[in-house]
Amino acid sequence: MATELAHPDFITREQEATMGVVAGGSIAEAAGGLGAVVLAILGLVGLLPQEMAAIAAIAVGVALLLESTAVATRLSALLSETEKSLSDTAKLGGGMGAEFVGGVAGGVLGLLALLGIGPMTLIAIAVIVFGASLLLSSGATYRLDLLASNVGEKRATVAQALVAMAASGVQVLIGIAAIALGIIALVGISTLILVLAGLLSIGAAVAISGCSVSGTIASVMQR
Repeated sequence: MATELAHPDFITREQEATMGVVAGGSIAEAAGGLGAVVLAILGLVGLLPQEMAAIAAIAVGVALLLESTAVATRLSALLSETEKSLSDTAKLGGGMGAEFVGGVAGGVLGLLALLGIGPMTLIAIAVIVFGASLLLSSGATYRLDLLASNVGEKRATVAQALVAMAASGVQVLIGIAAIALGIIALVGISTLILVLAGLLSIGAAVAISGCSVSGTIASVMQR
């Protein structure tokens, strides 16, 4: 039995539990991102745009919060199973911390906006917060994807590494764009349209990130 669990072609129950928790968080992140995309599109076509923007901000906040929480609960196990260094722990933990803070702050701002407290100003600030969160956590997304692919003592394939790199790159670009859109919206230039466009792009980035990690985990579990 011990020989079987140590063999590189097998994944232990502990590793399965870790992958299950991280996959659940990633799927929730992808669902929240897709929900934000749909809400932002509905707002852009004129269906209760202010309310849709506020709800989209809440959806993005919840998505980031669930993903970062899921990873945080299994971070030590994930890193020990892949034998990563203290530096990797700090980088991944820092990125997840940025997602957690951004998710909580942006979600609260969206909720306050939905209650009618300075809605456009708060949503614009939420867009900036989400953009900064994506920017700061982009490296963590890349590392998390590679860590997931290395569970079971397997090395990431070229395709998996490229997918992880692409998801991280998308986060960087959209993070920068979202910060710019939020700042422009704050000064009063087409505020509603810009915040909806920002939330649309942020939702897409969050969905891509979640799908990337959950897809990698699914491929690992099928080995």
